[in-house]
Amino acid sequence: MKIKIIYPGKIKNSFAKEGFEEYVKRCGRFYKIEVIELPSSRSKNKEKVVEEESERLKKVLTNSKYVLLDVDGKEKSTDEFANMIREYTDRGSDLVFVIGGVFGVNEEIKKNAGMRISLSKLTFTHSLSLLILAEQLYRSIKIVHNQPYDH
Repeated sequence: MKIKIIYPGKIKNSFAKEGFEEYVKRCGRFYKIEVIELPSSRSKNKEKVVEEESERLKKVLTNSKYVLLDVDGKEKSTDEFANMIREYTDRGSDLVFVIGGVFGVNEEIKKNAGMRISLSKLTFTHSLSLLILAEQLYRSIKIVHNQPYDH
């Protein structure tokens, strides 16, 4: 099984980038991890940013089923998240996570998502969302493989 994490923009905070890379590396002991960082839009217009970045995402996603991190998505507990990882592992299916840019994604990207999940009712920066996703992936993978979480 392969896990892909796709997002536009860069991780701007060094602490978030270091944490994200560390958790991705840890996840890589169990699954092949592919991180696809797409260019962010340079437009100052919010709607244009969403459309440009969504088009870039669409080109990379092709016909893939994906999990969209979305503020309006369903919240999952860590155990529910781990069960989702377990289901993909058991099927041998690749798992693709998409995080939109700072203004989110267009309706087409939302509509075509196989699943939409929210990390929290709280609002996080783009960089922190990526870090939280990577940490929860690692925690869930450890649960799936019946291993203690490294504190």
